[in-house]
Parts: sequence; structure tokens; C-alpha cells
Amino acid sequence: MSDTTPPESPSESPTSPQGGKEESYSPFTSLVRFFISHRNAAHLLMLSMIIFGFLGLRELNTQFFPDIEIEVVGVTIVWPGASAEDVDINIVEPLQAQLRYLDGVDELESRARTGVASFNLNYKRGFDMSKATNDVEAAIGQITTLPKDIERPIVRQYVNYDPVGNLLLSGAFPEHALKSYATKLRDGLLDAGVDKVDLVGIRDEEIWIEVRMDQIRRYDLTIDHIANAIRASSLDMPGGLLRAETEKQIRARGLKKTAAEVGEIEVRALPGGERVLVKDVARVTESFNSDQPSGWANGKRAVQIKVFRSETSDSLDTLRILRDFGLKAETELPQGMELKVYDTLADKIAQRLGLLLRNGLGGMVLVLITLFLFLNARIAFWVALGVPISIMATLGLMWPLDRTMNMLSMFTFIMTLGIIVDDAIVVGEHSATVFKRGTTPEYAAERGALRMSKPIFAAGLTTLAAFTPILTLDNIFGDLTRPIPIVVFAVLAASLVECFFVLPSHLKHALTYPEKPPTGIRKRFLEKFEEFRHGRFKQLTISAFNNRYTTLSIAIACFIVAISLFAGGRLQFRFFPAPEMERIAARIIFHSGTPREVTKQGMEAIEAALYETDKQLRGDDETLINASFSLLGSMGYSSGNHLAYIETELIASELRSVRTKEFIKKWKENFPPIAGIRFTSVEELNDGPGSSPIEIRLQGESLDSLKKAAGEVVKDLELYPPVISPYENLFYGKQEVLIEVNPNGAALGFTNQIVGQQLRNAYEGAIARRFARGDNEVTIRVLLPRDYGKPQSLDDFFLAVPGSAPIRYVPFSQVVDVSEQPGFSSIQRAGGAREVLIRAGFADNAGNPADIVTEYAQTKLPAIKEKYNVEQVVRGEQEDMKESFQQLIVGLFVGLGLIYMVLALVFSSYTKPLVIMSVIPFGMIGALVGHFVQGYEFNFLSMIALLGLSGILVNNSIILISRIDERQATGENFEDAIINGVNDRLRAVVLTSLTTVLGLAPMLFETSTQAQFLLPMVITMAWGLASSAFLVLLLVPAILGIQRDIREYFQKRKQQRSVLAE
Repeated sequence: MSDTTPPESPSESPTSPQGGKEESYSPFTSLVRFFISHRNAAHLLMLSMIIFGFLGLRELNTQFFPDIEIEVVGVTIVWPGASAEDVDINIVEPLQAQLRYLDGVDELESRARTGVASFNLNYKRGFDMSKATNDVEAAIGQITTLPKDIERPIVRQYVNYDPVGNLLLSGAFPEHALKSYATKLRDGLLDAGVDKVDLVGIRDEEIWIEVRMDQIRRYDLTIDHIANAIRASSLDMPGGLLRAETEKQIRARGLKKTAAEVGEIEVRALPGGERVLVKDVARVTESFNSDQPSGWANGKRAVQIKVFRSETSDSLDTLRILRDFGLKAETELPQGMELKVYDTLADKIAQRLGLLLRNGLGGMVLVLITLFLFLNARIAFWVALGVPISIMATLGLMWPLDRTMNMLSMFTFIMTLGIIVDDAIVVGEHSATVFKRGTTPEYAAERGALRMSKPIFAAGLTTLAAFTPILTLDNIFGDLTRPIPIVVFAVLAASLVECFFVLPSHLKHALTYPEKPPTGIRKRFLEKFEEFRHGRFKQLTISAFNNRYTTLSIAIACFIVAISLFAGGRLQFRFFPAPEMERIAARIIFHSGTPREVTKQGMEAIEAALYETDKQLRGDDETLINASFSLLGSMGYSSGNHLAYIETELIASELRSVRTKEFIKKWKENFPPIAGIRFTSVEELNDGPGSSPIEIRLQGESLDSLKKAAGEVVKDLELYPPVISPYENLFYGKQEVLIEVNPNGAALGFTNQIVGQQLRNAYEGAIARRFARGDNEVTIRVLLPRDYGKPQSLDDFFLAVPGSAPIRYVPFSQVVDVSEQPGFSSIQRAGGAREVLIRAGFADNAGNPADIVTEYAQTKLPAIKEKYNVEQVVRGEQEDMKESFQQLIVGLFVGLGLIYMVLALVFSSYTKPLVIMSVIPFGMIGALVGHFVQGYEFNFLSMIALLGLSGILVNNSIILISRIDERQATGENFEDAIINGVNDRLRAVVLTSLTTVLGLAPMLFETSTQAQFLLPMVITMAWGLASSAFLVLLLVPAILGIQRDIREYFQKRKQQRSVLAE
């Protein structure tokens, strides 16, 4: 390969239709000529692309974000009545040792709650999940040290379901009535075609057998005896077949399904024949699980009905089902019961897709106007028509590629509008130029396609290479952004087909008609443009080339200034965009041991403050609140009577003048003073990837140390002005009563296990039976009356002496020593270590939250770590972010390497690719300045858009250098070839850059909050291209000149050494 010999370029004679040398025969050349000479073939291909697109559009699912792979196996183990710490020690600890080293496990997370242990095993990408599930089941089966009274472990592989919307059912009705209607609505939605429906805020039905202590002692019974009697009597059993003249099935019916029926079960037969029934020794009632959370809305009982779609369903279709069903169901509800559709995430999909479509169409209009200004009207029409044809073909290609229509794929269409128009403009403009030299329309169309094929194919390959870094992301952010390179590939493929096999035929037809001289505005515009091109711009090009070192220095200075926006803190970086949300949540924590009724009163007071805030701020609006739902007894993964959670959806941001953060601030100001409350927070709820702005994780073995360390971190973070509502998630739960058998008890045969079992039966209840009643699973629970749930009742409690017959009871206080301590409602582990998570919000435009975390980790956190013997860890989404950066850097080098190889092959040079690629860093200038001017943070999606920007910059450079090479091949000297080549390509570069910028312009000035998510990408592309169009035209010639200067310098040095050697 030679760095100085350009590719051979055949001349084009204005008098010969063949234009000099023929292109060498190739299948590609043959195909181009075939479609030019057979116009019907081009029309049929175009029609096929459109039909293919409509088929693809019909099959593509519409959704908010791309499908995200979930390779997780979950395990749930129930141990009734056990505290979170008991669950952690007796279930989580032995299981995690067995599970964390299973084949393929990437990370193990566990959580111990009151009565429940749960595990999430995150597997490495691509692992066989069927094998994973079997491995987990086998590993659990091998453990023999788990408590005997746990329920059967449930092992399941998680399936990804996307939320579509919610129904809120509320009313002043009994709990069982509301649950019955909610269940009917759930079944109706499933019958209507919804994939998954969850009910939140309803509790499981139970039959309570509240035994009286005096009666069971009188009849020589225990709670276990009563539970066993119910278990034996409340059962349906098969009795076999009675074979006679006709066969008959025998059934023993004993299953009791109501409180009245259970009350009639015999528990003891007395010597005189008298029967002791359950109702004789206990109060039998229908009830609900008192440990589960209940739903409320504005003081009334409520149920949240959450609707989801599977990966094979369409979000908008599911939303349509939800709305239609909700309207119909609303008319069938009893008076006083309300049903509301809200939190419809699918609505946001429709709004954002509509926004992109409207802005895309607006951009297309601007593109058309630009094309008609610069090009022959017929050529402009066919060039512009290539855009919808290519988009339709792309939609068709996305169908077999198993893609979806989502936010990122739609934006990629807009981002690649410039690529489509770029290819078509280059071919159309060159064909028009050749035709003006006196050739035939057919030859001009052919030469336009064949001559531009090499730079266009090179540009396409380099664009694909520019997006290679995205394919290296192997985490949730990779799943999120992977549609971008796939859509780019589909767009390029469709664009190339349209550009080389459809467009030339249309150009031939367009050039057949004599071009009318431009008139009016177009004439004046073209005259001014040509005057500018041959006058001031040419002088500017000559000046930039002659003062090439100054030109490069100015570009470098601009680059340094742009980068300094980061260093000076004027431009902030946030990994994932955080647009304004419409959902907000209040977390309420009372002191542990607070009765549920007291927590309910506090929750209602804060809910009243919510509606008071609405009255104060709504102004002319009817209301700012669309819906609000409260959970009493639960908050996130934690549960307890002292916890409450209020989730509120405000009306769409476009319909209100009050911003979400203003509403939150006012709501918090309206919080009334509430006795016994320990913590409250209000924050926005994110709809997509991206966690809280500030997250700090601490790990250690001592729960008390973790709690104290987390408390100090929260207090420290409160001192940072931009930090909002910091909190930690190691919540206190119920007060724990610790028991220890004393010597008197040990002498009677008591052990801690025996005492614990009797206490658990008395206060948590012995499960006599579970059975299905309709769609519900009902638990029969035998326990002491709820009055015995008070701590002082232990003084009145009697224990059954083990092995005594008749049963002998002794006072609890005589055989057991008692102490108390605060318990925890939830204990989290990761990688085997106990963990606490500290989270906080962050004020807008107040800096980079990551800087706060970094500073805190380096200054104040080390002392806390040493004081409490804890460690800071980075995992989860933070770890994904860190990995994403590392993978992007590796992918960036791979992409640059691929771009270099493509360019080296195309230009048969090792140095020209470096000239072309040198413009890539300078494309950041406009992108960074644009973010600063428009007041947006630079984020992960901005980085992705930089890849697309780099591809377009490289494309423009390829076209420019190809033209310079052509001129040198005809005999022009180096300097003239550069000046004239830049002048020749001015229109093409301006057109490609201007059409892309104008295509994005409507979105750039979009004030809708729905557009805020995508605006960083738009700013990167639009500002980057606007600033770099002339940068390419002026900087590339300067760099080419510097390259020649360097080569000549070394050649002179070499000659001087040769002379000296002689």
C-alpha cells in the first residue's frame, strides 16, 4: 500500500455517454445497471420494501423500554412466627453457604423478614436457567439443619413482566366484600387477554380458633391437640369404588370450610359420652392474616390491581384492554364502590411515541424544504422519498430480528435520518453533477451510484463500527441500549438497498425532464450560496489551509474549553437521565411496637396533608392528584404494624404548572406533628433504570453496628445542602421477647425449643389446615385470644409440661427467664455479608451526586468504617454503571480499531484513516456546549449519541477525502485538489449535516416533560453536527496539510542523512 497514490478515478467526458473508462464488471455493477434499465424492477422493489415494512409494523410489539433479560432464580421459605433475626440465623446463613457457590451464580442476595426468608440468585449471562432451577432445588434438599416446622421451599425462575397500568378499587365496604370484587376484576382482566394481574392491599382469609386457656386446661387439652383434631376431621378422603351392578365412587366428606362448621368439630370425648367441640373451648371467627398489609385510599379500604404484559404482548393493546374493561366494570359496581384507571405507563409510551412521530414529521418537513432549496425539485423529491421507504424497510427488518418499538429504537430512527438522507444526497447530487456535464440520464444515474458506492459503503461500515461499543455492554444497560446498533444496522441495510437499487432508476427518470431554471426564493438562495461557496468560503478554506497550525490550535483550544466545563463543575454528569416523575411516595416509620391502629391514624394524617397540599397549589386546575394508594403495615421489603407507605400519582406534567419537586416540598411542610413517628420521607419514583442519585452500601456482621453506622451516615448526608431525604433500610421491627429456660424449667424437661414451639402456637397460631375456598386459600389457625399478644400476658401464660399425662400446666414465669430487645423487620445480605443501604435524593442542577459520594467516602466514611467495623461495597446498579464504563472504554478502542481498518482498506493508506478519525474528538465540542447552554446534564444516553455523531463526522470526512483523491487522480496538485475538493463537497456536507439537525430541531425545542428523557441525545446530535459541519470542511484540509508537512520533513531529513553518508 502507498500513502501517496490515490485510487484510480476514471474521467468523465462531457461528450461521451460512457464517460471514458468503463467500470470493471462486478455483480454489484450488474445489479445497479439492471435496476436502472428495468424501471418496473425498481418500483417492485420499492413496493416490496413498503409492504415488508407494514408487515413488520403490524408484528412489532410497542413498549416503554427494550426487553431486559432477567436471569434470576428466586427462593422463598416460610417459617411462621419466626423473627427476622431467627430467620437470618437459622435459614439464610446455612442456605447461602450452599447456594452462593452453585455453578453459574454471579451474585446471591438474600433477605430475612418476619416469618419469611427470600433469596435471589443472579446468574451469569447465557446460563441454562432450567439447570439453574434444578441445581437450586437439589442444593436445598441436601440441607438437613433447617428448622423442622418451615413450610416447603418455593423455587422459581423469574419471568420478566412489564407494568402497563393500575386499577384502584376503593369504598366503605367490609374487607371481604372488597376482596371479592377485586378478585372478580382480576379474573375478568385475565379472561380479556391480560398476561398477569397482581392484587395489592388484600389479606389472606383465615379462620381463627381463639382458645380460652381456662377451658383447655379444664379438658386436658393443648393447642396442638385442637389443631390435630381439626386437621384429622376437616378432610375429604377418597373411599374407593363400590362394584355392584353399576360402579359407584365412595367419598368420605369431612372438609369444613366455614367458621360455623369448624366450630362443630369434636376435640375430646368425655367418659360419660359427652362431646367437647371446638366452639366449647374457643371462639371461632372468620378473619384475615393480621401480619399482612392492608390497602387504603382517602380513608376507605382499597385494593390496587396491577396489570402487566409479557414480552410477547403489546403494551398499547394491553392498555386498551385495561381501559375498556375498566369502563365496563365501573358501571357494574355497587353504589359507593369506586374504580379508577391510573399510573398507565403504557400511556407514556403512546405519548412519547406520538411526540417522536410528531417531531419526526416536523423534522421531515424541514428536511424537504432544505432539499428543495439545494437540489432540482424532482431529484429532491426522490431523495426525500427514500427516507420513508428506508424506514419502512427497516421496520420490516426489525421483525425477523425480534426487536420492539420502544423509546430508544424510535429515537434511533430520528438519529439515523441523517444517514439515510446522507446516502441519498450524495448519490443524487453526484448524478446531477455528471448529468450537467452533458451525459445521458441513464449514465448519470449509473455513475452517481457506482462512483459513490465506495465512500458510502465505507461510511456505512464505519458507522456500524462506531456503535460497536454498545454491543460490549453485558448488563442491564446493555439490554437497554442494544436496540440502537441493531436499528442502525437495519437502517443502513435498508438505506443502501434504496440508495443503489431504487433511487438510481428514479433519478434517471427525473433527469429525463429538462430542469426548469430556479426562480424566486430558490434562485436567490442558490445564487447567494454559490457566491458564498466560490467567494468567502473558498477564501476561508485557503486561509485555514495556509494557516493550518493556527487552525488546529484553535480547534484544540475549543476542545479544551468544552472539556473544562466538566472540570470546572459547570457541566454535570449523571449516569442515567432523571426527568420529572409524576409518581411520588411517602415512607412512614413509627417506633417499633407501635399498634397498627396508631400507625393508621398517622398515615391518615399525612394523607390528609397530601390533599391539603393539592388544595393549596392547584390554582385553576381541578386537582393535581390523579390517584393515591396507601399500604398499612408494609414498606418495600419490610413489614410491621409500625410501617406505612403512600404512593401518589400526580396528573401529567404538561397539565399542571406546579412541578413535582414543588409539590413534594409543600406536602412535607404540611405534615402535622405526630406523636411516636420516627422517620418520614417523600421522593419521586423512577419509571425506568437508574437508582437513587445517592447510594452507599455498608456490610458487616453485627446488626447493631450496621444500624449505628448507617444512622451516622444519614446524619452526615443531611448536612450536604443538595442531598434530599437520606434514609437507611435497616428498619427496626417488633420488640423481641428473648426467652431462656431456667434451672427449674430444665428439671421439668423444658428446652428453649419446646417453650418456643408452645409460644409460637399460642401467639402466632398453630396451622391446623389450609384449604381452597373458591379462588382463595384459607388458613385455619389455632391460637390464644389476641389479648394475649400483649407482653404482660406472659405472666398469665401456662406451659404444658413435656410428657405429662394427664397434662400438667405450670406458670410461664416459673420456668423461663425473659428479656426484651428491639428486633429488625428485615435483614439483607449480599455475598454472604449482612448489608444496609443508605439512599438519598439530590437537588436538580446542584452538581454531581457521584462527587458527593466520592468526597464522603474519602473524608468522613473511613472513620465510621473503623469505628463500627463495617465496609463499603459497590454492587448492584452502581456496579453495573462501573462495569458499563469499563466495557464502553474497551468497546471504544475496538470500535476505533474497526473504523481504522475499514478506512485503511478503502483508501489503501495507513495515514489517511488517522486524518479522518482525528475529527472525532472535536465533535464533542458542540455536544458539551449544547448541554451547558440548554442546562442539561451529560449522561449515559448522551454518550451513546456521541457514537452516532462520530459516525456522521467520519462519513462526511470520507466523502470529502474521496473527492480530494479524485481531483489529485486527474492531475491537480495537492493544494488545489484540497481547496477545490472542499469547495466541491460544501453542498453535500452542509446538506447532510443540515438535514440531520433540522430533522432533530423540533425535538430540540420541545418543552414537553415527555421529551426530557431523550433531549440529551438530541442535544448531542444537533449541537454536535451544527458545530462540526464546518469543522470537518476546515480542519480536515489543515490536518492533511500538516500530515504532508511532517512527511516532507522526514523525507528531507532522510535526504540530508544520505548526503552526509556520501
